[in-house]
Amino acid sequence: MKKLFTLVLLVVCVNMALLAQYSVKFQLNDSTGEGEPYATVRIYRASDTTRVVTTGVTNLDGSYKQQFASPGDYLAVISAVGKVSVQRDFQLSHNNKVVDLGTIVIKNADNMLSGVTVTAHAPVISKEIDRIAYNVQNDDDAKTNTAFEMLRKVPLVTVDGQDNIMVKGSSNFKIYKNGHPDPTLSGNAKDVLKAIPASMIKKIEVITDPGAKYDAEGVGSILNIVTMDNSSMSGITGTVTIAADNYGALNPNAYITAQKGKVVTSLNYGMFYVPRHRGRQLQESMTHYNDTGNDVYSKSDKRNKGTGHFLNIESSWEPDTLNLVSMAFGGYAYSLDQRGVTNQWMNDAAGQRLYSFDIHNHIPRYSYYSFDGHLDYQHKTHVKDETLTLSYIVSTSRTHTRSVDDYFNQVNAPMSYTGYDTRNKENFLEHTFQFDWTRPFAKYHKIETGVKYIHRSNKSHTTMDYAGLDPDTLDVDNRLNHLTQVAAAYASYTFHMNSWSARAGLRYEYSYLKARYPHGDQPSFHTNLNDWVPSASVSYQMGMFNSLTLSFATTINRPGINYLNPAVISTPTSISYGNSHLKSARNYSVNLNYMHTGAKLTFTLTPNLRWSRNGITGIQTAQDDKMVSTYANELKSFFYGIFGYVQWQPFKTTSLYLNGSLGRQSLKSETLGLEKEGWSNFMWLNVTQQLPWKLRLTLGMGRFGGGPSSLYGRDKVSYWHDIALQRSFLKEDRLTVKLNANVPFSGKYKKWTSYTTQGDYTGWSSMKAPVRNFAISVSYRFGSLKAQVKKTNVTIENNDVVGGASKGQGGQQGGSGN
Repeated sequence: MKKLFTLVLLVVCVNMALLAQYSVKFQLNDSTGEGEPYATVRIYRASDTTRVVTTGVTNLDGSYKQQFASPGDYLAVISAVGKVSVQRDFQLSHNNKVVDLGTIVIKNADNMLSGVTVTAHAPVISKEIDRIAYNVQNDDDAKTNTAFEMLRKVPLVTVDGQDNIMVKGSSNFKIYKNGHPDPTLSGNAKDVLKAIPASMIKKIEVITDPGAKYDAEGVGSILNIVTMDNSSMSGITGTVTIAADNYGALNPNAYITAQKGKVVTSLNYGMFYVPRHRGRQLQESMTHYNDTGNDVYSKSDKRNKGTGHFLNIESSWEPDTLNLVSMAFGGYAYSLDQRGVTNQWMNDAAGQRLYSFDIHNHIPRYSYYSFDGHLDYQHKTHVKDETLTLSYIVSTSRTHTRSVDDYFNQVNAPMSYTGYDTRNKENFLEHTFQFDWTRPFAKYHKIETGVKYIHRSNKSHTTMDYAGLDPDTLDVDNRLNHLTQVAAAYASYTFHMNSWSARAGLRYEYSYLKARYPHGDQPSFHTNLNDWVPSASVSYQMGMFNSLTLSFATTINRPGINYLNPAVISTPTSISYGNSHLKSARNYSVNLNYMHTGAKLTFTLTPNLRWSRNGITGIQTAQDDKMVSTYANELKSFFYGIFGYVQWQPFKTTSLYLNGSLGRQSLKSETLGLEKEGWSNFMWLNVTQQLPWKLRLTLGMGRFGGGPSSLYGRDKVSYWHDIALQRSFLKEDRLTVKLNANVPFSGKYKKWTSYTTQGDYTGWSSMKAPVRNFAISVSYRFGSLKAQVKKTNVTIENNDVVGGASKGQGGQQGGSGN
């Protein structure tokens, strides 16, 4: 890590030395003599006024200074909202390295003569009462970057060295596209967004305070990707990309958009391949049982290989300006093959060996797929911003797993069988219907209301066939059919006048849950849940660049089929089963957000409280020197802390992004008599440096972990760093090549460790995996089209389930989780 910090310091020093050679400065005032803050300054070569050399904004007092790496004749074009643009020529040379243009006065647009055009530059970052938006089309980098690269610039968003996306330092968020969830984005966001050109993205929204429309769905934050909605052009455009690393992992993908008349269609396909030596995992653990004093040790070497595919097809038709129909179909599928050997043994309190055995583990089949289809109809009335939306979505997913364990080298083994064959099937099908109505009225007011119905079916079938059974051991054959029906209604009111905004919302959800066991081995049961979900927020805009928002929110999480399934899975060292009587968990939060949005410095500070009194938690007990695990609504949690985000541009060619959090977490179960608390923190720093020859260098480093991970233990703090170098070629930078190195200054393997510190047993477990790798990606953009599939303003989102099959789940990478 010291080497990496030294490299960061060296880059900044070199940057200062290069830029210190030539510079221009001036003072921009309005017609009253006051400094004009945040006016846009675009500088061109005098010989080519079509390509911008650099873009910047004036400081809060109207001052401006820009450095250059080379001399020449330049033209500065200065513009601001409601002002007449101003132009100034200047020349930099070896004899005239610093040019002072003095005081420049920019006049109001009202003083313009007829026929003169006013040029204004829209802001890159904007804020509403419930969201922060990064307006991608107002950033010049959108011409050459992908949507994924633009995420690195979005306030409150962090992209770490493994390209995992976090919002406000957390993976507890959802990713939407044009206002609705997409299983492909939820499960494979980094690959999909790398295939979408930033020129197709209108803005990226961070919905920090979801209202009544979302609150019951268990969403902490929402990252909404809004695509361009220009439907007046025709043509075809696309991007093809292929990435590979030194292990042989491959990741090709393609994104194509075509338009003819009023119909726009896009197709996005990608795949990944992970070879077995890239998917290697080395695991070790020790478990100490308090009642007997015995210790169980385990050591394994497992190697995985897998292949995955994703596909999205979207289309929209706008017959006129008041009506819009949009359709989408998407899917994500992957398969995994795992082989490994595990050594296990038990010692007594005196260190004497009680038993030992080895296991050949093979997962010849792990397959998962998820598909869904959307159909939305939106009608706009002649009242400005009034919309009525009808939406339907169907989602399905399936998981099939087979795992074969064979025992050998048995010495006093604690079981009578010599292996077992486990098979598990989960099938998920969901239909959702929704109606939404939005109506502004009386200038300062807006109401939003809607109704929603969900019909969700989960089916699970688990079997375990044991080899070498004794007469008292029974094979497992468990089937569970789980039905959930949800009827919901919400109403939200928003008030906005001058610097003040306020919003209040209430959502009601009636849920009917039924479980049925086709084999009749357990009695069927059903339950009814009634949930009222309030939310409220108030915001004050302090001038143009500062805002303060106070919000309160409630969310619920319903248990999924994995948590509910009572099938008992028994191994020589563990027993696990679900709890069919789990209830919905309710979570509450209060946040105070202060945000400053400046030309070179943007930052946010968010003190927050979160608590729950009936959270779903894992229950860990011991029985005959075996670990027994299930779930219960036994968790009382409380968190207080502060989150901070900084986006700073000390030089025109240098950008720094910092996400960080510090808080204290308290977890408690009165029934279990357990309590765990401690401080947790998170930090990620990203430095991007533009170098000569159109090179861009990115350095990242982070610290993760700390604090309690559950009622029973904690995770060890871990560190990460990465380096990336990128350059674009050809006309309009259509070809981009990127080199990436993950943890190049560490060993080949990285280790993660967790500790169990209380309960019926204590111990530790660790996992090592090969993470140091070197990768190259090549991307080519072809064609030209400024249109994108249109989307309705409102559509369906279901995100209430934890611990079970649902759309977008099944081995997804964190975001988004969400």
